Amino acid sequence: MSQNPDIAPRSKGPIESEATLVRGNVHPNELSALTAFASHLLCCLTFIVAVTRVHNFWDLSRNHGDNAGYLTIAQATLEWRFSGPDLQNVRNLYRGTGYCVAIVSKLTSLPVARCLPLLTMACGLIALYFCGRLWGWRVATLSAFIDVAYTQRVCLGGCEPIFIVFLFASLWLWRKEHTLSAMTCAALAVWTRPTGIFLLVALGAVLLLHRRWRELLRTAVMVGFLGALYLAPIVFAAKDPMAPVTGYADDWYSASPITLPFYPLLREALTGGWPWTYHLKNGFYVALTIFGLVTLWKRRRQAFADAAGQVESSFFLLFAAFCVSYNSNWAYTEYPRFSAPIIPQCVLDLRSRLLNSWVVLPMSVVAGLFSAMSALNVRAVLHMLLN
Repeated sequence: MSQNPDIAPRSKGPIESEATLVRGNVHPNELSALTAFASHLLCCLTFIVAVTRVHNFWDLSRNHGDNAGYLTIAQATLEWRFSGPDLQNVRNLYRGTGYCVAIVSKLTSLPVARCLPLLTMACGLIALYFCGRLWGWRVATLSAFIDVAYTQRVCLGGCEPIFIVFLFASLWLWRKEHTLSAMTCAALAVWTRPTGIFLLVALGAVLLLHRRWRELLRTAVMVGFLGALYLAPIVFAAKDPMAPVTGYADDWYSASPITLPFYPLLREALTGGWPWTYHLKNGFYVALTIFGLVTLWKRRRQAFADAAGQVESSFFLLFAAFCVSYNSNWAYTEYPRFSAPIIPQCVLDLRSRLLNSWVVLPMSVVAGLFSAMSALNVRAVLHMLLN
């Protein structure tokens, strides 16, 4: 049986043991890399065509989600400003996305408003590549279109594609036994979203478990340096290093950001007054997370058999636990977006003979339309299709 080319057997060291090689085995119905990228491009192209028939693409991108704040950070970075009234208004945002946009703008001389969606589209492709290398192209193909919220952020801009690139790059580098580089990418992921801390914890815990003291010390120094580098402008601007976390305290149901699993989801679902279609969409992604947890339990011996599997599975468990326990109304309303980094591991054991290119590619077009409906509204997209 053929194997994933990035984890083909070389030597069974602490990272690449027999269990890792088993995870790289290709299923008889495995889809190709071409199908994965075609699915992703079809989904994104359908989304872009649909939304541009209703709104100006660049205006929609600029005002989508937190993009206005990221663009403010990017423009201030290009001007070497780290404080001011405009930055004070976005002190709750993690700044890594704005820094990345500023770098791209500097290199290309394009306005930051153009660079953000172009950057996230490129990150969507890179993340798909790493996903295919880590878990196979069947998983990558499903991940390419199954999360409508992620498709919106890839096409319009947002922190999630950049965040996921750093996460997947870190996991891939860890498999390749580049410990320092893996930890560096995990630390950079924290620059874009605070939940990247779960990968840092997983990496550090596995290094500690295997008593790899020298690597643990080196990576701790690197993480500390990157942490100080990131926090310096935040302290200068907001006078509070925890501003990106505490700034959301008003959205929590209590003083703690974490509560009993599934309680915030059920509370908002039962009291939010959302239409049934909204519950159907969010319930699907919650069910997908539960499916991933159940299937991980079934293959737990294999999943935790070596250091690579221990990091990937520990990160998945920590991240999934946070998604279902985040003590905020956002836990339910933004669940598809929050859970995007663990979608590949949720569908790792989702196999069916129906998952072939003749089915997947049309589904990608439908997923692009669903994503457009979610970003705009159902009536606007239906009007565009019928006229």
